[in-house]
Amino acid sequence: MTRMSKQRDLFGKAVRPRRPRYEASLERADRASLSVRAARVRWLSSVIPRRIGFALPLETAYVFEEAKSAYVSGYFVAAVILAAAFVEHWFSAKLAARGFEKAAAKGLAASIAAARANDIVNASLLTRVDRLRQIRNPFVHLKEFEHEYGLTQRMIKGRLTNPNQLLEQDAQEALVTMYETATCAFARG
Repeated sequence: MTRMSKQRDLFGKAVRPRRPRYEASLERADRASLSVRAARVRWLSSVIPRRIGFALPLETAYVFEEAKSAYVSGYFVAAVILAAAFVEHWFSAKLAARGFEKAAAKGLAASIAAARANDIVNASLLTRVDRLRQIRNPFVHLKEFEHEYGLTQRMIKGRLTNPNQLLEQDAQEALVTMYETATCAFARG
């Protein structure tokens, strides 16, 4: 094993390697957000167990984990979109396994409708999944300014001035819905 020699200047004096500015900047940002991220981890561990007892396709497992990571990091829109993607994966798989391949292939709205029409999933969970879909849609599909589930309209309706407050609540609701979807008992049929 060879020992790395220290770099020296023209006079033979040891030169301390400089750390790039972006590293220091990232370190400061990490320190500044540590307590907020820790609080999000505590909240997350109170609603989703660390170990989950179900097997998932690799893509679906990554979506599940990244939804949680996005929330912890404060990427609330990403957490909502990823949670909705997980729910859509889950519904599509469960519905297709029960012979509803056509509805499963048409997206989350059609999956919700098929599950509701055939009494496959608890109605209150379907209501929460549909709300998640509605909150997700303006981020995924461009909607007009007046769209009732658009962020601006929901902020006006709730008399909120900080979009992050609403987005964090949305992300929390999305993560709870995601986990409840994964653990719900689909009716036989």
